[in-house]
This record gives sequence, C-alpha cells and structure tokens, in this order.
Amino acid sequence: MSIARPRTALTFIGAAALSSLLLLSAPGAVAAEDAVSPLRAYVAAKRAAIQAQSAQPAVPTTIHAKVTAESRSGVRRLRIGPTGEFQYISDSGRDYAGYNLGAGSWDSLVGTLASSVADEYVVQAAVQDIPLDALDVVFTSIPERKSASLAYPNNLSYVVYIDSPATDAQLQALKRAVHENSSAIDLVTRPQQVSHADVDYVHSSSTRDPKLPPGLRDFITEEKRPAVLARQAPRDAKDAPREPETLVARAHVEPHTGLRRVFLGKDGYHQQLHDSAPGLLGYGLAPTVEEHLLGVTGTCLTHIFEVQAASRNVLLDSLELTVDGQLSPRFGKGVTTPARYSGIRYRVRIESPASAQEIDALRQSVEATCPLYNLVKDEQKLEGRIVRGPYADAAQ
Repeated sequence: MSIARPRTALTFIGAAALSSLLLLSAPGAVAAEDAVSPLRAYVAAKRAAIQAQSAQPAVPTTIHAKVTAESRSGVRRLRIGPTGEFQYISDSGRDYAGYNLGAGSWDSLVGTLASSVADEYVVQAAVQDIPLDALDVVFTSIPERKSASLAYPNNLSYVVYIDSPATDAQLQALKRAVHENSSAIDLVTRPQQVSHADVDYVHSSSTRDPKLPPGLRDFITEEKRPAVLARQAPRDAKDAPREPETLVARAHVEPHTGLRRVFLGKDGYHQQLHDSAPGLLGYGLAPTVEEHLLGVTGTCLTHIFEVQAASRNVLLDSLELTVDGQLSPRFGKGVTTPARYSGIRYRVRIESPASAQEIDALRQSVEATCPLYNLVKDEQKLEGRIVRGPYADAAQ
C-alpha cells in the first residue's frame, strides 16, 4: 500500500493559553544535537522509558470520572481522576439550551480519538525505533442514524501526517502496530461489555422553597424542555432532510514534551490537552487520553438524562454520574497482550420528586438513546491513512 504525499490540510487556530506549558523539555530526554529534531529526541527518550517500565511489575490502571449537571445552567462538569484533579466543561449550543461554554460529547469523543491515535503512533515508533520529526492526526467522523431515536458518531477515519526518514514499509508496519495495540481503537471498533447504569434515587419534595435560587429543575423545565420539544416537532415534508455534519478534530504532538494539543471542530474553537502516564514521560499537566475517553462517555450519558427528563417532563433537582473502569497494563514484566478496557460501569445519583418507577423508565430511555453509551456497546469500522510530511498548518 503506497504512502500518500502531503495535501492541503484544514486550518486550525492555536490558543496562547497552552503555550507556556509547551515550552518544557521532555523529562529524561536525551541531549539533542543540532541535527536531531526535538521530537526525534523525545521518541528516543520514550523508548528508554518503555524499556524501563517493561522491566517493572505490570500494574493495571483504574479509571474514575465524575460528571455533574451544574444547577441552573445544566452544563456537564467532568472531573477526571480519584480526586477530580482534571476538569472539563461539556455543553450544548444555544439551539439546544446550552451556552457553548465547552465542547459537546461528540466533538470531545472525536478529539480524544485523534489524541489517542497520535499517542499510539509515538509509542509504537519508540517501540520500533522509528525516528519522527513531526506528527499530527486529523480524525473525522460522519454521524449516522441507527434508528428513529438513536444516532451517534461512526464512519470513523483519520489521516496521520508523519515527517520521518523511515521507509514506506516501516511506516506501514508502524500503522499495523498502532491498530493492533491501541486501547482506544479497540474500545470503539469492538463491542464492549457495558453494565446498565445503577441508580441511587433520592426522593425530593414536589415543591421547592421559593427562597432558594433557581436550580436544575428550572433549567430542565424552562430551557431544556422547550429546546427538546422543538427538535422533536415534525418537519415539513417539503424540507430536505438534514445532512449529517462531519465531526473533525486535530491532535498535534508537541515535539519537546509529547503533549497532545487537540483542536476540536473545523475552527478549533475548543481545545483540549492530553499528557502521558507518569512512567512514560508524563508531567501530570493533563489527563491521559485513556481517562478522558471513558469520561466523555459519562458526559454524554449525563446530557441524555437531561434530554430524556425534559422530553418526559421528569423534574430533576440534582444529577451526578460516575464512570469506572480498568485498563490492563500497557507495558510491564510479563505483558504480552495490548492494553484493553474492562469492567466499564456507570452509577447515577438523582434527586427528583418523580416516582421510583418514573426514574427507572427514565434510565431505560437514556440507555436506549444515549449516543456514546451505544457506540461503545456496538462495533464500528475505522480506517487510517498516512501522509508523508508535516501537517501544513502545524505552526499556527
């Protein structure tokens, strides 16, 4: 299979907010001579870190994330890690009763997949001792409707822009290793065993103290319900059906640090940052992409709880969801199989004046219609392509 040559790429705009983080040098990096690019030196340091970790006892990674529907605004606050040290805001656009304060779950999913693919190319290049001078991944998805009540991102594909002196055969071997070893690719291309959400139900009063400020109940009834009903209204038969909007994200590997800077959407309006694990030259500046990827499924479930509560006119006074899972060791003594997710489970805590039966019916409707919950349970196809040379707009 031939390797494509550089083509014109989409334009993305960087943010100065992250620039100070990206001036650091990779921990333990080898001293780079003038002829050695920063990323080539980083990959060499990554190779040494992998060799060191492969001699240590193999330890699985426990993943925990919590999502809270924030009171009157309804935005979903994602906290990643046992102490919630990393946080993201997930929001909707104004047409869906949101404020566009953060990326939606679908955009975030595509962003995390772009970042995970970029990370795996760096890791496998280190394993195979393939020098890299620049690496960017542009990931796209065309959502598709599975039923009248369920649609989610699929038709997954990516283009990886690689600047490297490696041969075409070496790069194709690198691509095969990425697809065989990536836990993120496995998560979305193979059906996963995912439990039903456990519900902790707290019955609240049907009337609220008028002295209390407006809360989640008011958001659901006054903003989310009208927006949901407007979307559910029958369309004029003369109107052309809405074409699915292509989702796109770009992950840029910062050459000195290996951090992945992710630009979401065609305009890169929302951005995310992903770090490596501590034993693989991570700084602890951002979550790993494996943690964030599982957390994003939790933000989607939380949003669909809001949507279904609005659709079914179920009042909610608080909504909090946790997602837990385990990732088998990526490297370590005796490790012979790729890292894989297991034990994915969700728990939601709801305060509502609705009956227990109504809450259980709400849970069932959420699981039947939640895009990312079903994407993980289903099987998707993913295609990848290599383009030689640096990404055209990587410097911006």
